[in-house]
This record gives sequence, C-alpha cells and structure tokens, in this order.
Amino acid sequence: MLEQNWRPLGVLAGLTGLAGLSGLLLIRLWAVLGGLVHGKVLLLAAVLLAAGCMLAVWRFRLGELLLPALDRKTVLIGAAAFLLGAGLDTSYALFQPAGLLVDTLPFHLLCALGSGLVLALIVLCLYRAALDFGPLRWNAGRTLLILALAANLVTALYCARSATVYYWDNAIYWNSSTLLAQQPLDLAQVRLVLESVITQEYNYLLAWPISLVMRVLGAGRYVYLFSLVNLYLLPALWGLCVLGRRLRGGGGLLFLFTPVLLYAALLGYVDVAAAGAAIWAVVLYADAGRPPVARGVLAGALLVLTFLLRRYFFFFAATFGIGALAALAVRRTEWKAFLSLFGSAALCSLYFAQHFLVEQVLNARYSDLYSAYDQGRLADLTNFARYFGVVMLAAALCAGVFLLLRRPERRYGAVHCLVQLAACFLLFTRVQTHGMQHLLLYVPSLCWLLAEGTAELSPAKPKQEGKRTRSAQRKGWKALRPAVLCAWVLALCTTVSAYLPGLDPSPLPFFTYTPAARSDLGQLIALRLYMDSLSAQEPKTAAIAASSFTLNTSLYNSILRSANIPEAPGPKTEILYMADVDKRDGFSWNVLTADYLVVGDPVQTHLGEENQQVVAYLAHAVLEGTGVGTAYEPLEMSFPLQKDTTARIYRRTRPVRPEEYQEISDYLTGLYPDYAERYQFPSWLFS
Repeated sequence: MLEQNWRPLGVLAGLTGLAGLSGLLLIRLWAVLGGLVHGKVLLLAAVLLAAGCMLAVWRFRLGELLLPALDRKTVLIGAAAFLLGAGLDTSYALFQPAGLLVDTLPFHLLCALGSGLVLALIVLCLYRAALDFGPLRWNAGRTLLILALAANLVTALYCARSATVYYWDNAIYWNSSTLLAQQPLDLAQVRLVLESVITQEYNYLLAWPISLVMRVLGAGRYVYLFSLVNLYLLPALWGLCVLGRRLRGGGGLLFLFTPVLLYAALLGYVDVAAAGAAIWAVVLYADAGRPPVARGVLAGALLVLTFLLRRYFFFFAATFGIGALAALAVRRTEWKAFLSLFGSAALCSLYFAQHFLVEQVLNARYSDLYSAYDQGRLADLTNFARYFGVVMLAAALCAGVFLLLRRPERRYGAVHCLVQLAACFLLFTRVQTHGMQHLLLYVPSLCWLLAEGTAELSPAKPKQEGKRTRSAQRKGWKALRPAVLCAWVLALCTTVSAYLPGLDPSPLPFFTYTPAARSDLGQLIALRLYMDSLSAQEPKTAAIAASSFTLNTSLYNSILRSANIPEAPGPKTEILYMADVDKRDGFSWNVLTADYLVVGDPVQTHLGEENQQVVAYLAHAVLEGTGVGTAYEPLEMSFPLQKDTTARIYRRTRPVRPEEYQEISDYLTGLYPDYAERYQFPSWLFS
C-alpha cells in the first residue's frame, strides 16, 4: 500500500526531471546547432537525450552507486545546489537568444529547472564520493607551515626589489581582480563571474577571490602577488605535502625539486591554481587504498576544474585520462576508477565548459590558428632544461623506470604518470611551444614519480611501522640516508641554482629568482606621460604598433600601475586595441583611424615577423614612409628602451585612403588565403 501511495509522486518527479533536463539540453543544443537544425528537431533530440540519460541512470542503478543516502543533510545540500544552479543558470549566455521562441518564459523556467537538477546531481555525487573516500592521512602540518612562511618571505623580498611592468596574462588577471573589486559585491557580480567561466578564455573565476582581498587591502601589485601566493600557491604546496607523505619532509623535497612553481607565482601567473588542482587530482586518484569510484569521481571533477581555471590545462586533463587508460594494462581491477573518472569529467565538462569544448577542443583549425606559437622542438627542450633542470628530469625518469621494473605494487602509478608526461608533451607540441607557465602541466606527475621513487629506494619505511622507540627511529633514518640524502642534495642544488644570477645553461635550472627590474622603467613612464599630454587640448587616440616583450599595448597600459604611480586627473590619450597574431586575430582596422602611432624601432614582435604581419607591415610602412606610412609624420620625441629599442611617435596627417586599406587587405590575404575573411576591411568605413 505504501509503495502505491508513493508511486504517483515518483512518476511526477520523473516527469519533472524529464521536462527540466529536456529544457536544459534544448538550450545547450541550440547554442551549438541553432540556425543549422530546425527548432522542432532540436526539441525532439533534447527530449530523447534526456529520456536516454534517465533510462541509463535507472537501468544501471547509478543513483544507488553515486548518490548519498537520503537524510536531512543530503536534502539541504541538494536543495542549496539546486537553487544555485537554477537561479544562476548561464546557459543562455552561450548564444544570442533575442527574438527566438526559446527566449520566452516557459523555456527559461525549464532550462533553469534542468540546470538546478544537474548541479544538484553533481554536488551530491561529489559529496558521496568525499564521504566514501574518507579523511586524508598525512602528518606534514609543520612542513606545510615552513613552506608557507618560506613562500611568503621570498615573495616579500621579490616585491621589495622588483621594478617591472605587468603585461599580457598577468596584467589581465591583475586588471580583472581590480575591476571586480571596484564593483558592488552582489548577485549580479556572481552571475558575471559564472557567465565568464562558461564563455571566456580569460574568465573571472581566479580573479574573483583576489578581488575580495583587494576590497580590504587595496589593488596594488604587492597585494595581488601575496593574494596569489596564499590563495593559490599554498593549496598546491599542501598537495605536494600529501603527495610526499611517505617521506619525512617529503613536501619540502618536492618543493625544492620544482622551483618553477613558486617562480610562476612571483611573476604573477595565476596558473599555479590550476597546477594545484592538477596535483590534487593525482593525489586522490593515485591513492589505491581508497574506493575506486570515489577516487574517479573526485579526480574527474578536479580535472575539469584545472581547465576551467586555465584553458591549456585541458592537455593535462586529456592526457591524465590517457595515462589512466594505459595503466589498466597493468592493473585491470582499476576499471571502476577509470569509468568513474571518465564519467565525472564528461558530465562536469558538458555542464561547465561546453563553449570551450565546442569552440576550441573540437575546432579543426585550432592548431593552425596557434601555429605562430610553435617555435620548434629545440625551444621546448631548452625551456624544460631551463626551468626544470636536466638533473631533475633524469631523476624523475629513472624513478619511473625503477618503479615500473622493480616495484609491481607501484607499476600502475608509474605507467599512469609516464604515459601522461609523454602524451602531454606530444599533444602540446602539436599546437605550440611550451612557455614557462605551460611547464606546470608536468609538475604533478613528475612529483609523484620523484616522491614514490625516493620512498621505494629507501630500505626502511618508518612511517609504516607504527610507534617505535627513539633509538629504533635513529637506526631507521640511518638506513634511509643513501637514497634520501641523495634526493635532498639534488633538490637543494635544483633550487639553489635558481637563486644564483647569470648561470649559463647547465644540468641544473638556469633561470633566476633575481627580482625582475626594467632598466628602462623611467623611459616607459615618460612615454606614457608624454602620450597622455597629447590630449591636453582635445581628446586624442593612439595605437601601439609593437608586440614584443619590450613594448606592447598591454605593457603600455600597465606602466603606471606597475610602478605604483597614481594616474593624474585630466584627459588621457585613448589607446586603441591592436591585434598582434596573424591567423588568430586578423587585422585591427581601427588603428588606422588613430591620431598617433607608437612604433618600435626596430620593428617589435615576439613570435617573428612572419607570424605577426598585422603589426610588422604597418610598423615597417610607417618607419620607412612607404604605402600607408605616408599618412604619418614623425614627432621629435622618442624614447630609448631596453634591448637597443627606440619607441618613436608618429602623427597621422591625413585620413588613410581606401586604396591603402585595400593594399593591406590584399597583402595579408595573399599570405593567408584560407583566412581571407579576417583581412577584409569593413565597408562602413567609407560609406
């Protein structure tokens, strides 16, 4: 009788779930196929997909396997997640729905219902996985405290002695944090952050926590760096401590082996947050003593988090899965963990990262668009040697081979990490060359190999033998000395080399922690102040026809903020955006309407003129006074910059003629006929 009374409620709940999931899938499908497939077909497809998903959950009893038992706490967590997902649904931000039938209230309500249900499902699955996984076993609080103090001390010394200018990635996140800190802290800002996550490559997800600190302490560069270190680097260091828990001070050992991690934070790269999430994915998935489903679910969600934070970490997430699949060859009992990993990552990716998956991962031209960033394999190998050191890489490789051949119980993890490292290198280099921040993709697997290899090479494992007398501990540590001392010596040499300025290429890392100091900072400040003075009588516009590490638009905009100089009140010259990579960006026609051009002499590019003709063509024409360059005349003022570069300023004396626009268009189209649409100037300019 009781089952009969509950049956109508079950049917109603099923129909409600089907309607909500169909509404969410309809909008998500519309964002991809709208205009290509008829709306009725999309609606039918959404209903069938929703029904298929619900049937699969029922048929394979996934609810019993993945969801926690129903109690008051579970209901509260699920309800909170549902309200968050329904109230802050961002699905309609994926496309322009104005004027479409799906933009009406019923579809909005159904989509919000489906979004709330899916987010509640994800949160409850993660809650169940966390309960099944259990508490972490580690005893390295003292190590973590020492690492935190050391990181903050180095950051303080670096900040006090640095005199540099932020640009490109680190300037983007610094500026985003400042912008958010200046806006009201309300639900509208939360929605803005969530919409940016689903639609923008440089989203606000990492900038928002920093902005909360800036509301209290200010928006200076020092506040930005200390926020980055304490909010994002410390969780990564905690992960290293857990990863090296089989060794006394193992977290410190791994920290010394990877000085590039702290260095990236000192340079202002928020990428260390994604590296931290990747480290924790390895920590959780590699803990073979935990339930396989719980490990897979938690690690899969963390993998998606890595590329939500920084898009290029998709290479880590994908190759982590490839490594897990390859490792099944040596331990077939891990198939539950792998399927859970795949399912968790797939569900979270489709819900949180649909735009990224469609626009970049599935974009057949993505590799070609970023071909300008491919500087050859020699540059890749040089960067690996510079920031990791040949000694550390060799030690990790030897540790992996040793585990693979001599430690059957560690063979699964060794295969996983070695395959991940190799696959990540092969896939990433098919797209572009590794920059310093991209090397963070390899830190988690390298650290696992180093930690486990060092632990297994030690004849005794005191932490696994329970309580022991002090004399027994001394004997145990004496037995540990050969392998552990060798590892500590290598790690100390790896880090110390980064503190020695001016080292030539060597087996150890040959970058330096010496605080960055621009020798031409005064000239850059003078350039900025002079350009603003040109607008004293009436507003003017300008563009920076340069894109190098010495001079570029982003650097120009950050000069005063980086030097901690407040902007004076009054008119300022507006800097127009100028694209800088040919295939990726196209030509910025608006710069030809600017009143002034700042041009680097010699022509400034960072990817080679052959890949940056959208900058180099105009710069050469202006410097040489040919073609479109005849529309400009040089001013007397110029500013000498570092690396024998001079910033020259030109004033536009006449409008750029239509035939000159066409000349630029024809030249660029001739170079890249497959991208001709990017180099067609807008007809309204002469209408």
